[in-house]
Amino acid sequence: MSKNIVSARNLTKNYGRIKALNNVSFGIPEGITALIGPNGSGKTTLINIIMGLIKPDAGEINVLGFDPWRESHLVKRSVNVLHEKPSFPKWYTGLEYLLYVAALHNVPNPRDRVYEVASWLNIASELDRRVGEYSAGMVQRLGLAQVLLNEPKLIILDEPTANLDPAGRIEVLNLIKKLRRDKGISFILSSHILPELARVCDFLVLLHYGNLLLASDVKSLLVTQSSIKYKIIADNDQLLFNIGTKAGLSMELCEDGVIIKAVDQDDLINILRLAKDSGLAIRYLEPDKSIIEEIYLSILRGKNT
Repeated sequence: MSKNIVSARNLTKNYGRIKALNNVSFGIPEGITALIGPNGSGKTTLINIIMGLIKPDAGEINVLGFDPWRESHLVKRSVNVLHEKPSFPKWYTGLEYLLYVAALHNVPNPRDRVYEVASWLNIASELDRRVGEYSAGMVQRLGLAQVLLNEPKLIILDEPTANLDPAGRIEVLNLIKKLRRDKGISFILSSHILPELARVCDFLVLLHYGNLLLASDVKSLLVTQSSIKYKIIADNDQLLFNIGTKAGLSMELCEDGVIIKAVDQDDLINILRLAKDSGLAIRYLEPDKSIIEEIYLSILRGKNT
């Protein structure tokens, strides 16, 4: 079972009469967490408290076993933040900038480490170019490289897909998922937009103007639904859609696969049996997390009524 990397109890922070965080309590486990809420919901305040940049007015918070206010130097050894729209010296090459950051962190064998991290992000061949020549997607990758250099246990990304085109957004989220899977790094992804993040997150924290509306793992949220949508990718999606529809199953053909609405496990077993009988190979099968957005909107509607 995953342990909590961040635990908060009765956490409160006020700015005058504004309650940025109002007595919130939650635990964030290892993995990928989406920190979601409208602008002004308290996300930035929470991130600043996690990093020890501001002190809460009341309550307690623990980050990787440390109090971030009293032991911020210990937290900052293992937790890095990449803010929205990262900006870097345009006259540096990517290599020069990352070597500079590595020196600040006293990273051993800095050049080797820079190229190791750059290879994870597929930017090693671009390090000799000046940062001013980088695309928005390349700048985001450079930012990821920067926060990976000192081998953190937790990385916080503020609006990680901002200013990227659709392909760039998918690319960055896939990188985050890969880094979690291959390197064991935990991520907190802060955003006011859920749909894209729902595809990669394991845990969801929903803030609404200082109040905690939800802190739950995604699997538990899916279990609460009367039916679950599954995304299936086969070697012939059109054929899978046709045989499923003919069998009376609720199917939807999408751009990169098929969505089946399963009322119970028998529906899922049925489509897999039909695929096998038709000689179809299933290449991907996962719960479709778009339902998370519906839950999120439902909670917000309830809050606003």
